[in-house]
Amino acid sequence: MKKSLSYGALLAGTALTLFSCQKVNSIQEDKEDNKKNNLCLISSFSYSNSSVPSETIFTNHYDISGRSLEVEAGIFSGGAIFTHLTFSVRWTSDRIIFLDAGAVQDTILYATFDRKGRVEGIFPGNKPNDNFLPTTFEYNNNRVRAMNITLAGNIETSYFDYDQRGNLVSISDVPTTSVPIPGKVEHQYSSSEKAVDQFYFDEPRKFSWNSFTVLQYIGLFPELQPANFRTSTKVTWGNNYQAYHMEIKNHQVDGNGKLVSYDIVSPGSTTTISHYNINWSCNFSDLVQKQANN
Repeated sequence: MKKSLSYGALLAGTALTLFSCQKVNSIQEDKEDNKKNNLCLISSFSYSNSSVPSETIFTNHYDISGRSLEVEAGIFSGGAIFTHLTFSVRWTSDRIIFLDAGAVQDTILYATFDRKGRVEGIFPGNKPNDNFLPTTFEYNNNRVRAMNITLAGNIETSYFDYDQRGNLVSISDVPTTSVPIPGKVEHQYSSSEKAVDQFYFDEPRKFSWNSFTVLQYIGLFPELQPANFRTSTKVTWGNNYQAYHMEIKNHQVDGNGKLVSYDIVSPGSTTTISHYNINWSCNFSDLVQKQANN
């Protein structure tokens, strides 16, 4: 088990970043066609700061077609990752099954696809874990538009909004009786700087988003991958409590245009609080071609 992170440390700048350019549920066919000859997937993501010399948030192991076979996933509570769980991942024609890696007869979660191959929902299996809630998704123009989480018999809904370039700009909770002023995650972007493959995950998350998060760990929802460099993230929780606000600087990309590292700084500052590294595994398409020829 990885070292736990405190909520206070996370708000001080222990941001979490992850990415997979894996195209599993075909919703951006033009992007997939461009990537087939250069398939690269996230194998691990880590960060470091003055308090944490090095911490890995998640790792992935893949089959030769680029589908996740095992993921060690950071699990959230109170805004921060408090533990990791390792899943053995199995794929069928209409679902993904997340097995307990230590007891593969036990299904913790399973996700289903709709007729267009998009993630329809994720649900508890025969060995439920209280950190994962039933969650369904709605789409508009081939992008995830809404997320509906069942918590204590109630439905919590959040809406996803994008700018004209296709960058995710906000995830907004719907008000409820107990939280009349809802929470919101907001992102800003550079108007001119881009990367071929990137993703950002620099916000504290509620435990109720864990099911959504584990799907992101294995590369689903590629439409949430921005085109432009993300430059800031702000999180406001219910009733106007600002939980997080950081700027993103010093983006580094490799020769293929993939984001490989960046820094988090306080707004208006140039002093790095945390540094993030993205490790990629590539050439899965070459392996598939070799297998087909054998």
